[in-house]
Amino acid sequence: MATPTFDPANITMMDARSGVIPFAEADGILSDVTRGSAYMQLAKAVPMTKPIEKFTHISGVGAYWVSEAERIQTSKPTWLHPEMRAYKLGVIIPTTKENLRYSVTDFFERLRPEIAEAFAKKFDAAAFAGVDSPYAQNIAASAAAAGNVFTETDSKYEDMNTAMAAIEAEDLDPNGIASTNRQKKKYRGTLDAVGLPIFTPPTEGTPATVLGLPAAFMSNAAFGVNTIAEIVGDWNNAYYGILQGIEYEILTEATLTTVTDSGGEPISLAERDMAALKATMMIGMMVVKDAAFAVVNLEA
Repeated sequence: MATPTFDPANITMMDARSGVIPFAEADGILSDVTRGSAYMQLAKAVPMTKPIEKFTHISGVGAYWVSEAERIQTSKPTWLHPEMRAYKLGVIIPTTKENLRYSVTDFFERLRPEIAEAFAKKFDAAAFAGVDSPYAQNIAASAAAAGNVFTETDSKYEDMNTAMAAIEAEDLDPNGIASTNRQKKKYRGTLDAVGLPIFTPPTEGTPATVLGLPAAFMSNAAFGVNTIAEIVGDWNNAYYGILQGIEYEILTEATLTTVTDSGGEPISLAERDMAALKATMMIGMMVVKDAAFAVVNLEA
């Protein structure tokens, strides 16, 4: 007798309370995560096949002018082997028990925006500012280590120019800005040295730019701290990788101490006759050059 095939379109969440989110739905969620995460919009994606992925970089190779019959000098390259480690990121989203009557396909399609937003915000806060982070690195710490931390002035043109110059001084090329929605007003109201706007709004297929650099905007809380105005970087020196698909589990008896109601009280699912989706994914990030990044902090 043939083994029944699992069809997520015909099985309800009540009957499939844990497992791996079906490929089509998981692929859509991951696409939304990468679009919603400013770090992922700017950094370079690399494949991960194991929890610790090693990369090889070479530096110190030079070229020389050579006279006729002169021996060519030998470079002494330095081989670097940075590691990127993936950690499990989990989100818990309360929902009604009635939603468990939907098919697996419909259930995850309905919760897709909430899952993607939760993953993107949590990852960005860790990758940019090290907030509640398992990673040994974050962009703000790298900029601080390089001495590239500045305080916002009355001129966003000067702020951007100063941050870009710090990166260019290291023979690196700034190619993107991470910022928040509250900064847009400041960019729109700023002119450059010849009286032209520094901000260009996005068009279909083209991101917004600030001083010609693509800008990824997030919610005002997405940095995870209230001190950062924007981060400028050569994002060829920042990486991320996603190790596996998204696993899920339906909770019905737990008390959600990390999720509270409007009064700030933990939510008891059993008492409220509710359910919650716990979703997890494995994701890594890595910075290979501290001097590639500069942070502009909000004025205290």
